[in-house]
Amino acid sequence: MFTIYGKPHCSLCIKLKMVMDLLGKKYEEKILGVDYTEEEFREKFPGKNLFPQVELEGKYIGNCNQTVAYLKEHRVF
Repeated sequence: MFTIYGKPHCSLCIKLKMVMDLLGKKYEEKILGVDYTEEEFREKFPGKNLFPQVELEGKYIGNCNQTVAYLKEHRVF
């Protein structure tokens, strides 16, 4: 299952969730300020400042564009 680390009102987060929904991919959404803090985000994704950041079963995939590229590369769509 994918885990999407996003923040409130993030347009790329919304777009990525729409892609996941259209593809029928299961995901868990974690929201900044609700499920994790900025400090926890920096610890989990050092050097990353774009939202969303995505993991697949604990393995780091990347930001929105990297995740879409991953899905294409693995012929998910």
